[in-house]
Amino acid sequence: MNLYLNYFKEEENTEGDNEPIGIIIAADKHEFTVKYATGGLTNKIFVSKYQLYLPDQKMLEEKVKEILDND
Repeated sequence: MNLYLNYFKEEENTEGDNEPIGIIIAADKHEFTVKYATGGLTNKIFVSKYQLYLPDQKMLEEKVKEILDND
């Protein structure tokens, strides 16, 4: 994911664009995997718990806006 985000930031973003974000949806989260997959990365990475159903579009948009506003 970091590879794609860095590529997009350097090659695809235009002036005034926000930094790209990546969302990975998985059935479970293993602390060991998260620790080594994200270690040493300087990008902001958020790891959260799995939900059985995706939130509705409005809730998802609000959460993304909240994250971007806190940046």
